[in-house]
Amino acid sequence: MGKINWGRVFVCGLVTGVVTFVLGGLIIAVWGKDFEAGVTALGRPFALPKSPGLFFIILVLNLVMGIVIIWLYAAIRPRYGPGPKTAAVVGFAMWLIMTMSDVFIMSLGLLPVRMLVGPIAASLAAFIAAAEAGAWLYKE
Repeated sequence: MGKINWGRVFVCGLVTGVVTFVLGGLIIAVWGKDFEAGVTALGRPFALPKSPGLFFIILVLNLVMGIVIIWLYAAIRPRYGPGPKTAAVVGFAMWLIMTMSDVFIMSLGLLPVRMLVGPIAASLAAFIAAAEAGAWLYKE
Protein backbone atom coordinates (compact mmCIF):
# COMPACT_ATOMS: atom_id res chain seq x y z
CA MET A 1 0.00 0.00 0.00
CA GLY A 2 1.40 3.38 -1.00
CA LYS A 3 1.76 6.29 1.33
CA ILE A 4 -0.14 9.48 0.69
CA ASN A 5 2.01 12.20 -0.88
CA TRP A 6 0.74 15.16 1.17
CA GLY A 7 2.61 17.74 -0.87
CA ARG A 8 0.92 16.48 -4.01
CA VAL A 9 -2.44 16.30 -2.24
CA PHE A 10 -2.11 19.99 -1.43
CA VAL A 11 -0.90 21.13 -4.87
CA CYS A 12 -3.24 18.89 -6.87
CA GLY A 13 -6.04 19.81 -4.48
CA LEU A 14 -5.51 23.48 -5.25
CA VAL A 15 -5.74 22.70 -8.98
CA THR A 16 -8.92 20.73 -8.33
CA GLY A 17 -10.28 23.62 -6.27
CA VAL A 18 -9.64 26.08 -9.09
CA VAL A 19 -11.48 23.76 -11.50
CA THR A 20 -14.48 23.50 -9.13
CA PHE A 21 -14.44 27.28 -8.72
CA VAL A 22 -14.45 27.92 -12.47
CA LEU A 23 -17.07 25.27 -13.24
CA GLY A 24 -19.17 26.47 -10.30
CA GLY A 25 -18.99 29.96 -11.78
CA LEU A 26 -20.31 28.62 -15.07
CA ILE A 27 -23.16 26.89 -13.24
CA ILE A 28 -23.98 30.16 -11.46
CA ALA A 29 -23.87 32.00 -14.79
CA VAL A 30 -26.49 29.63 -16.22
CA TRP A 31 -28.82 29.14 -13.23
CA GLY A 32 -27.89 31.96 -10.84
CA LYS A 33 -30.54 34.47 -11.86
CA ASP A 34 -33.33 31.90 -11.49
CA PHE A 35 -32.00 30.91 -8.10
CA GLU A 36 -31.72 34.53 -7.01
CA ALA A 37 -35.28 35.25 -8.18
CA GLY A 38 -36.60 32.24 -6.29
CA VAL A 39 -34.87 33.21 -3.05
CA THR A 40 -35.97 36.85 -3.42
CA ALA A 41 -39.58 35.67 -4.00
CA LEU A 42 -39.40 34.07 -0.56
CA GLY A 43 -38.69 37.51 0.89
CA ARG A 44 -35.03 36.75 1.55
CA PRO A 45 -32.16 38.90 0.28
CA PHE A 46 -29.70 37.03 -1.86
CA ALA A 47 -26.52 38.28 -3.47
CA LEU A 48 -24.62 36.35 -6.08
CA PRO A 49 -20.85 36.67 -5.59
CA LYS A 50 -20.77 40.41 -6.18
CA SER A 51 -18.92 41.46 -3.06
CA PRO A 52 -15.17 40.81 -2.78
CA GLY A 53 -15.66 39.20 0.65
CA LEU A 54 -18.19 36.66 -0.63
CA PHE A 55 -16.06 35.99 -3.70
CA PHE A 56 -13.04 35.29 -1.45
CA ILE A 57 -15.04 32.97 0.84
CA ILE A 58 -16.34 30.99 -2.13
CA LEU A 59 -12.82 30.75 -3.59
CA VAL A 60 -11.32 29.52 -0.30
CA LEU A 61 -14.12 26.97 0.18
CA ASN A 62 -13.54 25.63 -3.34
CA LEU A 63 -9.79 25.35 -2.73
CA VAL A 64 -10.39 23.45 0.52
CA MET A 65 -12.94 21.24 -1.23
CA GLY A 66 -10.37 20.52 -3.94
CA ILE A 67 -7.85 19.41 -1.33
CA VAL A 68 -10.47 17.14 0.24
CA ILE A 69 -11.28 15.64 -3.16
CA ILE A 70 -7.63 14.76 -3.83
CA TRP A 71 -7.17 13.50 -0.28
CA LEU A 72 -10.10 11.13 -0.86
CA TYR A 73 -8.58 10.10 -4.19
CA ALA A 74 -5.22 9.37 -2.54
CA ALA A 75 -6.97 7.48 0.26
CA ILE A 76 -9.00 5.13 -1.98
CA ARG A 77 -6.37 4.80 -4.71
CA PRO A 78 -4.70 1.73 -3.15
CA ARG A 79 -8.03 -0.14 -3.12
CA TYR A 80 -9.54 1.07 -6.42
CA GLY A 81 -6.31 1.61 -8.36
CA PRO A 82 -5.01 4.84 -9.86
CA GLY A 83 -6.76 6.42 -12.79
CA PRO A 84 -9.88 8.08 -14.15
CA LYS A 85 -12.32 5.48 -12.82
CA THR A 86 -11.17 6.08 -9.25
CA ALA A 87 -11.27 9.85 -9.78
CA ALA A 88 -14.84 9.54 -11.09
CA VAL A 89 -15.82 7.58 -7.97
CA VAL A 90 -14.35 10.34 -5.79
CA GLY A 91 -16.09 13.06 -7.84
CA PHE A 92 -19.39 11.22 -7.51
CA ALA A 93 -18.90 10.72 -3.76
CA MET A 94 -18.12 14.41 -3.20
CA TRP A 95 -21.11 15.42 -5.33
CA LEU A 96 -23.34 13.10 -3.30
CA ILE A 97 -22.11 14.58 -0.02
CA MET A 98 -22.54 18.16 -1.23
CA THR A 99 -25.95 17.47 -2.78
CA MET A 100 -27.46 16.18 0.45
CA SER A 101 -27.80 19.73 1.78
CA ASP A 102 -29.64 20.79 -1.39
CA VAL A 103 -32.00 17.85 -1.09
CA PHE A 104 -32.60 18.75 2.56
CA ILE A 105 -33.48 22.33 1.57
CA MET A 106 -35.89 21.00 -1.07
CA SER A 107 -37.46 18.58 1.42
CA LEU A 108 -38.25 21.50 3.74
CA GLY A 109 -40.05 23.24 0.90
CA LEU A 110 -37.73 26.26 1.11
CA LEU A 111 -36.95 26.12 -2.58
CA PRO A 112 -38.84 24.44 -5.39
CA VAL A 113 -37.35 21.28 -6.84
CA ARG A 114 -37.28 22.73 -10.36
CA MET A 115 -34.93 25.48 -9.14
CA LEU A 116 -32.24 23.06 -7.95
CA VAL A 117 -32.44 20.15 -10.40
CA GLY A 118 -30.38 21.86 -13.13
CA PRO A 119 -27.56 23.05 -10.88
CA ILE A 120 -27.44 19.71 -9.05
CA ALA A 121 -27.18 17.78 -12.33
CA ALA A 122 -24.53 20.14 -13.72
CA SER A 123 -22.52 19.97 -10.52
CA LEU A 124 -22.18 16.19 -10.93
CA ALA A 125 -20.25 16.74 -14.14
CA ALA A 126 -18.27 19.55 -12.50
CA PHE A 127 -17.21 17.42 -9.52
CA ILE A 128 -16.17 14.52 -11.72
CA ALA A 129 -14.24 16.81 -14.09
CA ALA A 130 -12.47 18.50 -11.17
CA ALA A 131 -11.56 15.16 -9.57
CA GLU A 132 -10.24 13.93 -12.92
CA ALA A 133 -8.07 17.04 -13.33
CA GLY A 134 -6.51 16.76 -9.89
CA ALA A 135 -6.11 12.98 -10.01
CA TRP A 136 -4.35 13.23 -13.38
CA LEU A 137 -1.63 15.30 -11.68
CA TYR A 138 -1.41 13.24 -8.48
CA LYS A 139 1.53 10.90 -8.05
CA GLU A 140 2.58 9.02 -4.93
